[in-house]
Amino acid sequence: MSRSTVNQTLVNGWAIDSLKIRIPLNRVQILDEGIREVVANVSTRTGEVLQEKENTRSSRDEHGIKTEFSIEKRATQFETVQYLIILVNAKQLKERYFEGIKGKNIAQLHSYLVGLGVVQFSLKEFLRGECTDIDFRKDFTAKEDEMKEAFDFMHGNAKASTDYDKGSKLFWKKDNKGLQFNKRNTTKVRTAPFLKIYSKTLDLLHKSNIFALSHFDTIPQDLWRLEFTIKNKKHLDSFGHGNSLSELISLTADQIEAMSTKSLKAVLNQQTRELKETDGIPPKDVYEVNGLIWLLDEGHQWHTIKHRLLGSLKGSNRSKKLKRMDELYEDYIRPIEGYSKHFAVDDILNQIGYTF
Repeated sequence: MSRSTVNQTLVNGWAIDSLKIRIPLNRVQILDEGIREVVANVSTRTGEVLQEKENTRSSRDEHGIKTEFSIEKRATQFETVQYLIILVNAKQLKERYFEGIKGKNIAQLHSYLVGLGVVQFSLKEFLRGECTDIDFRKDFTAKEDEMKEAFDFMHGNAKASTDYDKGSKLFWKKDNKGLQFNKRNTTKVRTAPFLKIYSKTLDLLHKSNIFALSHFDTIPQDLWRLEFTIKNKKHLDSFGHGNSLSELISLTADQIEAMSTKSLKAVLNQQTRELKETDGIPPKDVYEVNGLIWLLDEGHQWHTIKHRLLGSLKGSNRSKKLKRMDELYEDYIRPIEGYSKHFAVDDILNQIGYTF
């Protein structure tokens, strides 16, 4: 069994983490007939068949990698068509898990699936498969205390809702830490999309530990994952994208980022910006630095201070003042113990994409 030391260059960037793929059954060869055998309930006393039901599912679970196959019927205007449904996930890439599902490893993924001995289908048919329930993900690193502050800020800015399936949920347990927006089975894909940010390190140590122990020599520390779901063809259409596997793995990072940003805007309010004039502040370092330190001591986050103080400025005036504030922070405030965390939280929000 191959194992891998996690390459930190692979734990960043957008990729697909999981999805359902649908392939017409007439383009698939069934190898495990158990997927469509008739299961009967028989009376042990009389031998009478009490109930018959066709089994339409088959699954494999090896070293923490679970793969599910099923056969489903879908009615069209003229006929009923049978499809093979496969639950595909990045764990099936084994030691290349952190790459996520991409064009460069799709052949390996296909080989793994057909190698399970349940069904046989060509790589061409795999790429033509129609996809739903697509989870896109991006990984990044951050310290726990900084993530907690970022989560508190986002949780406080979440769009309020009285609907049972909407809203944000902050969880901070020993073995599971993160922030979730809405429910995974949401049908309100535009107003209440599913989005989650959580500790991937804790997930690998606890929930996915069998997989991690089987395929990695080390588990990356301080690793966090942003994940959002695109539910179906109609949801993809709203972004102008097709739903075949080949089209999805051809999406650029910018195209995925645009979908993530739209999801974030659906669940988070715009960061508060109060209009304040700042041109009258004297250009003496000590005066400006003391003012910024006072705001930090009052409990305001660095990203909030910048947005509020620069709220009335636009264009070059805003960029010059922003540069000035960042220079003051880097030169005088960040070296002071206790203040560097504010800059780190600001960087986390930028990585997540909460910049609006």
